Amino acid sequence: MRGVGMMEIGYCFDCNELNYAITNKNGVYERANMSNNHVGHEQHVFGKPSDYCAPICNVLTKLQACLPISHNEMILFKLAIDLGELDRYRTQKPEEPDVDNQRLLFEEVQT
Repeated sequence: MRGVGMMEIGYCFDCNELNYAITNKNGVYERANMSNNHVGHEQHVFGKPSDYCAPICNVLTKLQACLPISHNEMILFKLAIDLGELDRYRTQKPEEPDVDNQRLLFEEVQT
């Protein structure tokens, strides 16, 4: 069908959540075509599932096949993102955590 966009899966780095992306009538993805509550945020539109590590590949494949995704699969998917699997696609690299602040936080929790 001409003029109808395709839907793909996206990830918003600012909100840390999945969203959808729709192509424009020419089949091109634009940040403005991401779900509207993420306009102006740093986002990534996923490519081929095989381009990603196993947890992300598995979830993307299941999403495209309309198959159910378990809670554990989503936890591993999010863990892969949290561990930096998508960092190579970011325009603004995340800052390294301040070790002294982490140490203080854990000391406060333990006391």
